[in-house]
Amino acid sequence: MEQPHFLKVASKSAASLLSTTSVPHPSSTTEATTAINYENVNSEIQSIRNGSPLTQFDNSSIASELHLSEYIEDLPFLPANLRNAQGSSDDRSYFSTFKNPLGLSEEQYFRQYILPSKTNDNKQFHSKLKHFFIFSTAGKPIYSMNGSDDVVIGYMGILTTILSTFQEDLHKDLSSIKVGDEVRAVALNRGPIVLFAITKLTHETDSLLKSQLHLLYSYLLSILSKSAIDKHFNNGLNYDLRRILNALDFANLDELCMKITYGLPNGLDFYLGLLFSCRQSIKVRYTLRTKMNRILKTYKDDDLLFTILAKSNVVTNLIRNKAHDLSDKDLRLLLFIVKSMKNKEEDLWMPLCMPEFNSRGFLYVFVRTWGQKSLILISGNKNSFYKLKEVANGIILTAERAQNGEFLNNFRQELQTPISSQIPFAVKHFVYVNKSLNQFICSETPYNNRDIVLQLIEAYTQLKNNKSNIQVQDASTKYKKLSYMKWESATGFMITDDSYTFYCVVNDDLDSRKLIDTSLSVIKWCKKNQSRLFLTTG
Repeated sequence: MEQPHFLKVASKSAASLLSTTSVPHPSSTTEATTAINYENVNSEIQSIRNGSPLTQFDNSSIASELHLSEYIEDLPFLPANLRNAQGSSDDRSYFSTFKNPLGLSEEQYFRQYILPSKTNDNKQFHSKLKHFFIFSTAGKPIYSMNGSDDVVIGYMGILTTILSTFQEDLHKDLSSIKVGDEVRAVALNRGPIVLFAITKLTHETDSLLKSQLHLLYSYLLSILSKSAIDKHFNNGLNYDLRRILNALDFANLDELCMKITYGLPNGLDFYLGLLFSCRQSIKVRYTLRTKMNRILKTYKDDDLLFTILAKSNVVTNLIRNKAHDLSDKDLRLLLFIVKSMKNKEEDLWMPLCMPEFNSRGFLYVFVRTWGQKSLILISGNKNSFYKLKEVANGIILTAERAQNGEFLNNFRQELQTPISSQIPFAVKHFVYVNKSLNQFICSETPYNNRDIVLQLIEAYTQLKNNKSNIQVQDASTKYKKLSYMKWESATGFMITDDSYTFYCVVNDDLDSRKLIDTSLSVIKWCKKNQSRLFLTTG
């Protein structure tokens, strides 16, 4: 994959902050391209229909069901074998997606260029591939992903000056600054708070960086609320917001920065939710999910607004008051904060602002650890702890007694069954987005392998941003689009229409016939199992 260049900052000036020094390196990524034309499609379709399938799926009617022949006309030819002409790379330097010109070990590279560091080491600060800054409009530091106060305070002053110049001279907010093709800086002004992202990662776009900044700002709103922030700064624009943030808040900001940039630790699914602007779902048999919904609905209280059952960062069941709803963004932050605070078996009770639900007030969240799951009850009444505790007791007791314990055992087993065991072996990883429900399902990721996580991060980001021809069809088919990208050891493939988008990363030695065959098999499986894969609120 194409590698990011390193930023060298020599001194604390606006020019030096954004100046770059390129590191010569042969590109391992071919230019993004789209796939398949009409002249060659018939042979591809025949190979899918008549060839031996890779999996147990029946592919005989996949092409016709997905109208393959209707939307590939005029798209460039996808070669029979997508192996990179350069061949496989023997370069085993840290992460094939990143340059390692100094020949560091994997751990050394990770610590020097990726892992957040709060030291006074200017050299290490300058070498980082990604920076996030949060400060007040008066230039008062609030948070920095890297560097101590002594290192970052000058840069925050520079960024404040740049922002003010745009406002005074151009009468508008600074959106982004681009230096060559290598460094990008994006700003988000939410006075009295300003957020900046500076990146050397070439796959990150302005829109993605903006989404990352919105998430960091939403985290501050979640723990403080907009009213509290405004109140403190109304007493003086020079107020130090760090006074009301604790150690856990700064640790959470560090973890969020890593998740939304590198998918680490255990954050690829979190990153994908942000990239595709949708919520992750998890496979549960329809009958089991429906029965769990009925159990959750049995216990009601006038103060209860939302009942959520979640495994890690994924919602399995959601029951809501018909008059209210929670956005995907609020849910994503809710589950992240719950996971960061729920380290013990004791019940958790905390006030939390849901920025898109109400940025100026708090809801009250009760959390009970239930095996590998979290039962989350949300109320608007700060005095409802004991009521919600009784509701939780009733839900768990009923679920454990259902069918003499067989129901709960089946539910647990369903959550533990990996999706990757039911898809073609040739797929390294896939993402299927259901557009109508704004949810995605994906295969499991080997989180202990940083290399794979980072490759998938870059692959999916490039695929999403890749431009391919759009063929407008009749009213029944709307539009469909294909594209593919190839790297040294893998191929990425994307296919989309008005109802879904499918992304996958496959082995590089997979030829175009098997690539299409495999992709359509997984798509058909997702369509067939839609009621199991995706969540509808109760």
